[in-house]
Amino acid sequence: MTLARDPSDMAKKFIDASLQASARNGRTRQPSKAAYTRAIRLAQDAIEELTAVARRAQGSPSR
Repeated sequence: MTLARDPSDMAKKFIDASLQASARNGRTRQPSKAAYTRAIRLAQDAIEELTAVARRAQGSPSR
């Protein structure tokens, strides 16, 4: 299993891809800078938490 190296970079890429998908689906208005920053921070927290879970899972014996 390969784990994330930079959660903040992965979070930004995820949010940017989500915005591009929204634009393709007809959303024309971009989010405010505050909303964008908040979304990146929340995504980064989620990625860090998932990475921690994955690391713990690697250390546990398989069933």
